[in-house]
Order: sequence, then C-alpha cells, then structure tokens
Amino acid sequence: MLDPYRYNAVIQSWQFAFNWEQGLDLQVRDVRARVLTDMAWVTMKMYVVEMDTGPFNVTNVFEFHDGRWYMVHHHSSVMIIDAEVDQQIMHA
Repeated sequence: MLDPYRYNAVIQSWQFAFNWEQGLDLQVRDVRARVLTDMAWVTMKMYVVEMDTGPFNVTNVFEFHDGRWYMVHHHSSVMIIDAEVDQQIMHA
C-alpha cells in the first residue's frame, strides 16, 4: 500500500532537485518487482513529461521489518538519448 506521506516526500525531493515550484507530471512505465522473504526491489522507467531527456532508470530497495516494508535505498539516473543534454540535468 502506498503511504501518502512517503510519496509526498519523494515528490518534494524531485521538486527540490529540479528547483520547480509546480508539481511534476510523471509517467511510470516498465515496473518490475522481485520479492524475497524480507527483501524486495523494484525497477522502473520514470518519464518527467516537462523534460524530453528520456527516462530516468529508477531502482528502489525495500526491507521487511516488524510487519512493515521500509525503503532502504533509492537510486535514479537519466538515460541520455541525445548528446546535447544540458549539464544541469546531469547534476540534478
């Protein structure tokens, strides 16, 4: 179940990273999950509609403790499609 507090925290971190006041229009595709007894990871491609840089490759790792899943690691990186991508995006 998606925790709205954690979702909002992630969205706010994206807004901070891109220094945008408005919300982000995100499209998530190709979601794949692998769940073990007390560990899981999810990979996906995330597109920021306002940017045409290609997808961000996202990986989230979770651990199961005391009956709840906790995200213990998050990583995202942009997939460069065009060599002319602005350097600011690379450092976001």
